[in-house]
Amino acid sequence: MAFREKIAWVAFLSTVLIWGAFFIILVTVPHGDRGLAMLGPFIVATIAQAAVMVAAATIWAIGAPKEASAPADERDRAIGRRATGIAYFTLILGIAAVIVWLHLGLHGTDTIFALAGAFILAEAVRFGTTALGYRKEV
Repeated sequence: MAFREKIAWVAFLSTVLIWGAFFIILVTVPHGDRGLAMLGPFIVATIAQAAVMVAAATIWAIGAPKEASAPADERDRAIGRRATGIAYFTLILGIAAVIVWLHLGLHGTDTIFALAGAFILAEAVRFGTTALGYRKEV
């Protein structure tokens, strides 16, 4: 498995697991307590995601320094473009869903969490599509 594929898989899995746990915690917190009470878990999730990615990139870069420092080739760029396009479409749909939800009663800090969820979902789609792109030899 190539360095960029490993990074894409770690990014996808860590995003799904870490942010999935955050949003599970979020929906279990009573509606009125979601404001500042969720700031701590949000910061923890952000730091955990960054730490996992830095650790994975460092470990694999030490094992294959030439591959880690190699510039992206045409295949890498094509996979990235395709993944970004699919993720952008996902983000647009997520934002449209939040707008509709606003008209159905979404308000307060839940709006911020819904928008963050749309962004995080789009990133998970981008990472997953990238990882699968390497598997399918797109």
